[in-house]
This record gives sequence, C-alpha cells and structure tokens, in this order.
Amino acid sequence: MSPRNARLDEPNYECMIFLDSPSTTPLDASVLDAMLPYMRASGSSGRLLAQAERSGSGAAVRSARESAAELLNCLPNEIVWTSGATEANNLAILGFAAKFEKPGRIVSQVTEHSAVLEPLRHLGRRGWDVELLPVDQLGRVSLDTLREATSKATDLVSIMWGNNEIGTVQPVAEIADLCADRGIAFHCDAAQAVGKVPVDLSQLPITMLTLSAHKFHGPVGVGALFVRDIAKRKSVASLTFGGGQENGLRPGTLNVPAIVGLAAACRLANEQMQAWAAHTTTLRLQFERCLMQELGDVLINGDTENRLPHISNIAFPGTDNEGLLAMLPEIIASTGSACHLADFAPSHVLSALNKTPQVTECSLRFGFTKDNTEDEIDTAAKMIVEAVNEFRANA
Repeated sequence: MSPRNARLDEPNYECMIFLDSPSTTPLDASVLDAMLPYMRASGSSGRLLAQAERSGSGAAVRSARESAAELLNCLPNEIVWTSGATEANNLAILGFAAKFEKPGRIVSQVTEHSAVLEPLRHLGRRGWDVELLPVDQLGRVSLDTLREATSKATDLVSIMWGNNEIGTVQPVAEIADLCADRGIAFHCDAAQAVGKVPVDLSQLPITMLTLSAHKFHGPVGVGALFVRDIAKRKSVASLTFGGGQENGLRPGTLNVPAIVGLAAACRLANEQMQAWAAHTTTLRLQFERCLMQELGDVLINGDTENRLPHISNIAFPGTDNEGLLAMLPEIIASTGSACHLADFAPSHVLSALNKTPQVTECSLRFGFTKDNTEDEIDTAAKMIVEAVNEFRANA
C-alpha cells in the first residue's frame, strides 16, 4: 500500500503529463478538421452523408477505404469498418469460427489482449480446441513451439503484432509464412502497431488484421478489420444481421464522421510515421536512461530490442504500482491493459513472463506520442524519481 504521506491531493489537469498512449492517443487537430463537415452535415453535405450512410459507397466512405488501404498496402475492398479493434477481433475470430459446421482448432498465445482471449475462451466453452502458447521472459512466442502446435490440424492462428503492455514485437513475418505454408488462416491484432510501424500486407500473407483509429491520433469508436480476398474466400461470417453494409459482415448505418476521421489519421500516419517513431523512441530512451541513472535498480519489462517505439514497462522495486500512481497525480500512466488508473489487478502479461509478484506489483506502463516533449519527459522522470525515493523512505 502507499505510504501515509502520499500526495493524494486533486491533480491540476492543465499540468497533466499524458504518458498512456497504448490506451489512447490525443485526437490530431487535422483529423478533427476533416470530421467536422460530416458532424455538422446540412444541405449538400447532408446529402453526401445520407448517401454514404445508405449504401457505404458514397465518396467520403470510398475515399476513406482507399486511405486505410494505402496505409496497409492492401485492396480497398478488403477493409471492413468496425467500432474499433475489440469488435474487429471478435468479428475475425468468432466470424471465422462461424463458418465451420463443427468445432475446430485455434492456436494463440497467453499474452494476447482480452479482446482476443475472451472470444477464444467463448469458443473453448463451445467445444473448440484452443491452445494458448507460452512466451519467453521477453514476451516472445517461440517459432519452434508454434511449429509443433500447428503440426496438429489447425484452422486459425491468432498472434498480435506488438504487445500493448510491454511493447514486445512478435516475429510476424515468420508466423505468417509458417501459416501460409501449412494452409492455416492467420489473424493478427495490430492495434498497437498500425500507425506506429510499417504494416505492409502486400508482403505478409496475413489473412485478417485489426486496427483502431484512436491508437494513432484518430477518433474513438472506429476501427477496421482487414480480410484478405474477402469477396473470393468468404472466410468470415457476419455475427450481426439486418443490412447489407460492409459486404454483409457488419450491417448497420455507417459512422461516416468517424470513418472520415480514421482515414485522415491513416493519411497523417502515412506521412509522419517515420518521424513519429524516431521521436517516441528518443523520448522513451531518454525517459528510461534518466530513471536508471537516478534509481539504479529499475527493471525494464519485455524485449528492449524488438519492441514498439512508444511503450515502456518499468518495475520499481520497493514500491507498489497503486501507491506510486497515487503519488503521481500529475502523470497519466497505467498498470497495464486496463487503460485506466482504477484497475490494479495483476498483469497477465507480466505473469506470463515468469515475473515474481514483487515485480508485477511494482510495474507501470508508460506510453509516448508525437505530442510529448523532451521537457515533459524530463519533468515526468524527475517526479517519478522523487516519488519512488519518498515511497521507499516511508515504506
């Protein structure tokens, strides 16, 4: 628990330092500008909006599909709009399973996001053979283990691109090739990767891939599912009914303003991704270097070499994450995938790395964006050093 003299006063929201980009990112001003005409729709704009909503073939939606396809280097008609990565993951996994007359077999890994693990548990209760592979101490799945697991008849492999808690990047290209060679469908949750690192679906034989706009400066409430050769393979069945939108896979009135915003975020990422990655990597290294120099015994969780540019998960021995966050009201960070400060449950990701409770209970996740500055990072690091030292002195 936190020391008795923890600083629990009300935070000054105007001075908050946002370091929780894996949960969400600030909406970019240019994205909002692109959305506003559709949010204020009237007159001719209203007719355009109505056309797009009715059929999904309006100019705005068609252009948005092209922008998303350009970022992923796929065909526009392989994009299915969703409300975000959670819905896209459910549609990919449960929609894939719905094509089978009897239960089959799916292989995944223990460190997946709950938006993948929960649909898999749902299928497991309905007779599907679901195998969750272990990961090593860096959070990487073994290709040899995957190869052995898929030596049995397997219908689907679902492995995320990069982990949302520790940033570890999986060997996606090798996994995709292995699955393609064995005729196994491969689903990849890329919510943390799209817009942060290059995702080229023309070079990777991925069957299905999911993304969410608010992870790369787009609006909340919109995402997409990529389905390769969607018109030919019919590899996913609809989970909802009532209309023919999105090739019949996701019926309902389209959220055109949000879709336009996703497209604007895709265009922005296409232009700025390399610069964003360099910036967030610099900030992350600066942040970690300061903490290690000042505190000495901090531990970086995950793979420090093969990781996403924007995520740092750090253990502070001699503290606990709940108490430490309570002492840092000016900093927005997270204990893991909960994406809010009220959930302090042990991280299933850190537990899967064979971390002791002493490590999992003192670990915090930090995330950086294009909008963070070096001064902010220095300030945040100094605040954390002060809080850790105070915590230890009063523990």
